Amino acid sequence: MTISTTNLALGLGGTSGHLSDLYTSATKSLLAQNPGIKTIAAQLRRDDARLSSLGKMALALDGFRSALGGLSAAGLDMAASSSAKGVDAKLSGAGAVAGTHTVEVRQLAQAQQLMSKALPDRAAALGTGAVATIKVESGSSSTTVKIDSSNNTLDGIAKAMREAGLDAQVVQDGKGYALSLNGRSGAANGMRIGVSGDPVLQGLFAYGPGINSAMTQKTAAQDAQLSVDGKAVSASTNKLDTAIAGVSLTLGAIGKSEIKVARDPGAIGANVKEFVSAFNSMSGKLAALRSGDAASDSALNQVTAQMGQLIDGADGKALAAMGITRRNGGLVLDEAKLKAAIADDPERVMGVFVKSGGGLAEQMARRAGQQIGSGGAVANQAAAVQQEVDKLSDKKDKITEAVSRQAAMLAQQYALAGAGYGGSTLFGNGQVKPMSVFDYLA
Repeated sequence: MTISTTNLALGLGGTSGHLSDLYTSATKSLLAQNPGIKTIAAQLRRDDARLSSLGKMALALDGFRSALGGLSAAGLDMAASSSAKGVDAKLSGAGAVAGTHTVEVRQLAQAQQLMSKALPDRAAALGTGAVATIKVESGSSSTTVKIDSSNNTLDGIAKAMREAGLDAQVVQDGKGYALSLNGRSGAANGMRIGVSGDPVLQGLFAYGPGINSAMTQKTAAQDAQLSVDGKAVSASTNKLDTAIAGVSLTLGAIGKSEIKVARDPGAIGANVKEFVSAFNSMSGKLAALRSGDAASDSALNQVTAQMGQLIDGADGKALAAMGITRRNGGLVLDEAKLKAAIADDPERVMGVFVKSGGGLAEQMARRAGQQIGSGGAVANQAAAVQQEVDKLSDKKDKITEAVSRQAAMLAQQYALAGAGYGGSTLFGNGQVKPMSVFDYLA
């Protein structure tokens, strides 16, 4: 419900700012007392924690899958290297062929950064506290953030944006505090920000072509520009997986480099160490999630069990011969045994990890992908939790709307009472005292 505080205040001889303050105070007080809001807020915090845990789980599995991609596709004796620090090269999948490639980076991809004007207080309430919507569009995607009296500060808005998946933070400069918002890299991912429901917030955070932008662009969104063997290549990120078949390039600086892909028996030991390191990194990240409610998380339990079962189901004798054993959920590597095993029979060592029909590296990379892909344990649970979050958020919006209507009526009643239209309280000593806004909220 929208009320005209200006018209009511003028009719009562007051000020719109005073009535707006009453409305804001009433809204905050009623929301704080509402048991439904408290219950929903607790449930949303729980679900947000679950989504965060599932996101970290997916990142751990995806990182493991990426690390094994080159091993399972090209073999343990294949390696990729770069002549310059500005470009990192790693095997990433099938199709890697021995050879040398020239890469010249002319421009790095970067994300757009927007900054609001500086304000003196990061914790001060902005606007009326009425429900407002900030919609951030980037490329073909959009994210909607709800702002109300519970989070209408710079800190609160930045937090709400982060919870919605945006890269937002409050930064300090010589003039005060400002909201900094970073988009996704790539020229097509420039942001447009629309604000509805509160003109004050619109005046602080709106941005885009054709509007009176309130935020300032600090860096522009742009693509990476490079040439590979003389052929022009453009990418929205600084990581390219298709510029050279079977090789992943990570761009870090402008300049020229030579990328070499070659068979190298000395790479076998390094790649086995990479496998052990990647597994331990994944296991450590999954173990770190096992606390509180997440200890009984079905997706976490399923993922941990299945990844462990693949190791336990492998040729334990062959792994032990090359110095790989299981301990406390991770892997331990005896490098001396590994070196001896490679010297004795390098083909046997490679056969454990990469072979026709799927070696251990390929099996584990595939299983990790299945868990985070459509129909996998992590994806299924994330979808279920998000559905619950959407339902709870809808309930919260409806309760907040009802509370806002109630606050508006209370503010109007108080304003009328203050103008001499009733609403006084008689005390025992015969004195009459006007009712305060807190009396109306009691």
